[in-house]
Amino acid sequence: MLKNMTLEKYLVLNRYFLNLFGFNEFDELREKLKDSQEGYDSTGRSYFIDVLISLKPEWEAELLRYDEAIREYVEKLRQNRKQPNFNLKYFQYLAVLFTEIFLDKYYNDKDGFIAELNEFLKEFNNENKTENSLFTEEDLKKVAFWMATGSGKTLIMHINYWQILKYSKNNWDNIILITPNEGLSKQHYEELKLSGIPCKLYDGNIDNLKTKNEEILIIDIYKLTEEKKGEGVSVDVSFFDGKNLVFIDEGHKGQRTEEQKWKKLREEIGKNGFIFEYSATFGQVIGKNRDLLEE
Repeated sequence: MLKNMTLEKYLVLNRYFLNLFGFNEFDELREKLKDSQEGYDSTGRSYFIDVLISLKPEWEAELLRYDEAIREYVEKLRQNRKQPNFNLKYFQYLAVLFTEIFLDKYYNDKDGFIAELNEFLKEFNNENKTENSLFTEEDLKKVAFWMATGSGKTLIMHINYWQILKYSKNNWDNIILITPNEGLSKQHYEELKLSGIPCKLYDGNIDNLKTKNEEILIIDIYKLTEEKKGEGVSVDVSFFDGKNLVFIDEGHKGQRTEEQKWKKLREEIGKNGFIFEYSATFGQVIGKNRDLLEE
């Protein structure tokens, strides 16, 4: 059964959010939003939210609250990056909106959220003849974004940072961004600085691993190990013991044996915290490694 299933059918959480607005497929919601004007009207409401309220009128108060929060994130990007005309595209807006709803439910009504998700999952399994296991609290400690290259996932990550700091009350021992290589680490460092987000780049100096409040440590996956031996720039993951907020960019690249090693390192660092993961290649990697499908 697994070999005949597409990854899209396993994106149950995404389907849940689409279902909130009465749709089963993203294309259906896209048709409603793709021609909407980007940006905000004279009252500060996004043009997207008017469409969404028309689909879910009983949720008007909540949707307006979420829309206002998103406008504040957009305003931060505009001011910090000196791009006064910056606006989210419809698919970026939906990614941020779904995250805002998720974090609100996760932090303010976790038990109710899990129960609601599992009711949806049972129906999903019946309709699609799948056997996805029920959601647990542990499952909700990770959010993955499957976004094409050039779709703006870097700025989505920056907004996600502000979102979770707000809902979690910044209750983290470490905030870490893991990248696949040094080059991408440097790119992220520059982009985070542009957005006004405090960050530091691991430079091989062990003393540089300590971060200040709300500061992100950027490190590439090859510098992480479970068995630190001798000198060198590698860092034992035990250094990050505690409750960590972890952002992972393209953490699924590599061969199968390499991916299993990376998966173990990611899980160890994020086991007591929360993980945001971003990739344009989930489909290709999982197509080669079906063990990762349920993850």
